[in-house]
Amino acid sequence: MSKRREAFITRQPGKAVWTLAASVYTLVQLPFWLVYFIPSSFRQHSQWTYRQAIMNKLLRLFLYHCSYVEIKTPIQLEETGAFIQIRPSVDHVYDGLLGDLDVQPTITGGSWYPSPYEEGDKQRVILHFHGGALVIYEGRPSDVDFSANLLVKNLDAKAFLPSYRLSSNDHCHFPAALQDAVTAYRYLLDQGISPDRIVLSGDSAGASLVVSLLRHIGNPKTKLPVPSAALLFSPWLDIKSARDPASVTGNRNYETDYVPANFTGWGAHTYIPAHMDVNNPHFSPLDHPFRTQTPLWVQVGGLEILYDEGIRFAEVMKEKGNRVEVCVEPLANHDILLVGHLSGLEAEAEHVVKLAGEFLSTIGKTKPKHKAIATA
Repeated sequence: MSKRREAFITRQPGKAVWTLAASVYTLVQLPFWLVYFIPSSFRQHSQWTYRQAIMNKLLRLFLYHCSYVEIKTPIQLEETGAFIQIRPSVDHVYDGLLGDLDVQPTITGGSWYPSPYEEGDKQRVILHFHGGALVIYEGRPSDVDFSANLLVKNLDAKAFLPSYRLSSNDHCHFPAALQDAVTAYRYLLDQGISPDRIVLSGDSAGASLVVSLLRHIGNPKTKLPVPSAALLFSPWLDIKSARDPASVTGNRNYETDYVPANFTGWGAHTYIPAHMDVNNPHFSPLDHPFRTQTPLWVQVGGLEILYDEGIRFAEVMKEKGNRVEVCVEPLANHDILLVGHLSGLEAEAEHVVKLAGEFLSTIGKTKPKHKAIATA
């Protein structure tokens, strides 16, 4: 896209014009797809239902057009319902993340499910980071109700879902989201919640944040204790490669997934600042495995574009001596935890969360020590 065209499309009134045109285009196409997907052999996968075929087609169109106009998702920090604000912690917990003067720890927030933590609660606490290529979604019920309720229901837990800064907004590139992740983790510890009872969790880009947070906790200067476990749902582990559209369109599972190349590309280009080396470990955990005391559970869909990334990441992390368990949901595509209710894969989403619960039930047998270790 030319600079002039990009400036028109990503700003008003160009953004409104494109959105209207895209809506009309989709409505015109919809009758064709409604007929086209009636035979199962014409669907993205022959074992998918009619609803799954239609909804995944619509999801791809929606994400494509959102990315094309670079829709903004400003983070709203008003305290409503179970959403609370969190203030930054002391500087040492952000060691190594304060070099960019444009991106500093700030007030953030998140939502508790099903209710805020209270002193004396004995349940485990899931610190879950939502997906969205680091550019869309918030930690509020309108975006994360489905995933939060699945986690709470099937893991016998309370959950806290932060609204971390999105790189689609100004001055919110790396390490803004990671700073907010550190703030959220420190907040739970400050509530008196033992790290033995804290489980890090994330889907897609949120899973990438979990890996970055674990790497950061491994820095002894942060003085942060290690959490009991980490759950990675459809983790995005090679952000830097997504700058090239071919990394998506050339993927063997491209046709069965709903993720368009411009969506991941938008996230990668806005998240990685121009002044940083793209080979930084936080931009490609796949190429930079490390040692952690925290047991890892990695879930991938057999039909998603990130399948190979997830499997390879599990392998290289095992080679580092980590405890890693892999879960493959054969007929699922990307991030069913976040959008399974939209893509028609609700049952598959609940199934993988139940498997995550089985994994967590084994953690007490190999508790991590409560001190940080240096990463390799």
